[in-house]
Amino acid sequence: MTLVKKICLFFFCLLVCHNNMASADMNIAVITPISGDFKYFSEELINGAKVAVDEINENGGLNGKRVNLIQIDDPCDDTLSLTTAQMLAVNRSDDDKMYLVIGPQCENKAEDISSIFAKAEIFQIHPTGSSNILYKNKHKNVIEFVGFSEQQGIDFFRFYADNYADKKLAVVYDSNSLEKTEIAKEIQRHFTKAGMGEKLTAFSMEPSGGDARLLAQAIKASGAEAVFLLGPATITTDAVRYLKTDNEDFIVFVNQYFVGKKFVRKMGEQAEGVYILALPSLNNNPNFAEDLVKLRLWGIEPEGLMTYGYLSVRLWQKLANTVGSFDYTALHNTLNKQVVQTGWGNVMYTDGVPDRSLKYIIYKIENGEYTQVY
Repeated sequence: MTLVKKICLFFFCLLVCHNNMASADMNIAVITPISGDFKYFSEELINGAKVAVDEINENGGLNGKRVNLIQIDDPCDDTLSLTTAQMLAVNRSDDDKMYLVIGPQCENKAEDISSIFAKAEIFQIHPTGSSNILYKNKHKNVIEFVGFSEQQGIDFFRFYADNYADKKLAVVYDSNSLEKTEIAKEIQRHFTKAGMGEKLTAFSMEPSGGDARLLAQAIKASGAEAVFLLGPATITTDAVRYLKTDNEDFIVFVNQYFVGKKFVRKMGEQAEGVYILALPSLNNNPNFAEDLVKLRLWGIEPEGLMTYGYLSVRLWQKLANTVGSFDYTALHNTLNKQVVQTGWGNVMYTDGVPDRSLKYIIYKIENGEYTQVY
């Protein structure tokens, strides 16, 4: 299918979605992939946002207005991602205006998209954070709800230094992704700062040409005894399989959101011992206890990223209640430099950036189960 046909089909799908929206006083959207490796995480985010919206509407709406949630597929393509933002931005009438966007999840044209939403005065929240490197300019209009994804580089280093400081590590990343490249750089910075630079080799996946066997050979040739793979799901999964086939004790780290939810099932017994980095579920966090009780009373047990979709809508709801309106500037000014009770504690936002990023957790696959080790 040509790019032109893809754009036309995308326009049609988005228009159908728009024209079939239920009559509502205000619209908010979750922009996230509904297919591919991120599908299941997207469903969690959408379901969380939906629960929050249902809760608002069941209690008389927000400032007297009902909320309509729209799910929009994030195409993860530069042209289509920009087109999505532009289409949402042109809807300025009271009935069609978009008041809140949660996402997009993909990094494509992030800075340009945030500028489009800011000009259209559409409040934007990244529910699971993004990389700071995606923005060349100050982007105070985007709310980095949990902070930046580079935090996982810090948490990975702390765990590795405490448990495997004597072993040589390879960090292998997709250099076509600014986010993955920056995470790798963050790890390098911490190894160098700690005087452990000689234990680390970092290189791009690209020379392997998408061949997982060649990638696994390059990792072994580096002399590494452990690897953190920051790449697409398919090549990462296959490379881990080759590494584990040659040496079942080879130490492997992956990012849950890069490899997808099917990673452990695809790996089967070879997933044993693999470490997986992810954001915390918050279910055991005392700061989320009140919301958790409320969700359970609704018969809902939040899974994975569901809490982040839910809490993103709740943050916007709190700001709107405080301001008494949905004025874009007033919402940002109210959030700016104010202590906010989030689902994981008190956080102060300055120009959309929290004073601390939410720490990642690390699971180890043991007997086919996820065991939290950090």
